[in-house]
Amino acid sequence: MPDIYTHDIRGCYADTVGEGGVSPESMETVFEAASGPWTLMRGALAEDDFPPLTLTNQSDDLAEISDVAARLAESCDVVAIIGVGGSSLGAEALTALATQPSVDLRFLDNPDPETLARFKASVDLARTGAVVVSKSGGTAETLIMAMTIVPALAAARPAESMADYVIAMAEPGDNPVRRLATHWNIPVLDHDPEIGGRYSVFSAVGLLPAALAGLDIEAVRAGAADAIDLNTRSEDGRDAPAVQGAAVSIELLRTRGARITVLMPYADAMWPLARWHRQLWAESLGKNGRGTTLIDALGAVDQHSQLQLYLDGPDDKMFTIITQHLGGRGDRVSPELAALAGADYLAGHTTGDLLGAEQEATIDSLLEHNRPVRRMGVSRVDEAALGALMAHFMLETVMAAFMLGVDAFDQPAVEDGKRLARQRLLTGQTGPKS
Repeated sequence: MPDIYTHDIRGCYADTVGEGGVSPESMETVFEAASGPWTLMRGALAEDDFPPLTLTNQSDDLAEISDVAARLAESCDVVAIIGVGGSSLGAEALTALATQPSVDLRFLDNPDPETLARFKASVDLARTGAVVVSKSGGTAETLIMAMTIVPALAAARPAESMADYVIAMAEPGDNPVRRLATHWNIPVLDHDPEIGGRYSVFSAVGLLPAALAGLDIEAVRAGAADAIDLNTRSEDGRDAPAVQGAAVSIELLRTRGARITVLMPYADAMWPLARWHRQLWAESLGKNGRGTTLIDALGAVDQHSQLQLYLDGPDDKMFTIITQHLGGRGDRVSPELAALAGADYLAGHTTGDLLGAEQEATIDSLLEHNRPVRRMGVSRVDEAALGALMAHFMLETVMAAFMLGVDAFDQPAVEDGKRLARQRLLTGQTGPKS
């Protein structure tokens, strides 16, 4: 049986892209340095001691998640997912797969008053519910949206139990979200304190919205488990895709100054995955002056908006292209219309044929311009494939943090910004300093 995804870093080596790539000798040094941390990681996974990923071995919580989703779907046509960052981006990435969602999911992740007003004006509040998500229970943006949206929902159907259409998620203990839940008499799902928000996609944080969208949440975890199995077959990490990815990224940074990494899938449903990965990578690695900046791109859109820069601009980037099998898929162009348009090269081809040719041409162009390119491939874009890629990127990010000597699980600078925002609100300084 073929592996659930493929991973190829040969396009990042100097023998492929010249001076823009890494040497086998320098990579061997990186792999040797990574072998110890990888041994620890393999041990933690084997002993179910890495909660964000060992969660994928569990199934006893999936029935409860599905039951909650069914209860919400029964009383709601629209469900607002109220959360920010890790409380939202993973769920958005999963639900982008849905073709016929059971309910209309709206992600409210920014307290823009105009956006919130448009949301309330666009839905039937009497058939709208909410899922309020905050790991700490004290995220200011989540709180202010919950405290303005949920009362509006309650006012639209006062005769019903709020527990039928509103649910919260927060870590155990006394916190603002749990106090609101007690006041509203709504259920709260526990957010595991050992799983940070950006690593929480395989918990109810990601899986409840996925279930609401009608997706197979068991397949999400199964795909992640397959990716973990694929990686942990390698004892020293040299053949583990996640270790390879982390190693080549950090070595390109060290030896070639590649401070930017571009993640470019060729499927619309995977663009939210790139946005999720952007947070995971940035917030986990960007510390003490270290890390690289991740740019999320989308083929073929960014062939027309960014590729000129990528090919002919500063040589300071590493590229990851996520490909899929596209040949023969989609509607086919009639030869008569192609001839009429003077586009004979499209005659008899499908939309998938064109997009498939473009993803290959982008890789070829980058390599010809001596840009380091990593290629990742999936045979299909579904719940299992997305789960596998997410598990890969979690492993890769943690290994990159080991290599950079930073803590993959904290975000001290973000906390500074939250503190300053609270101070401004308490003193009434919501505008620029005079």
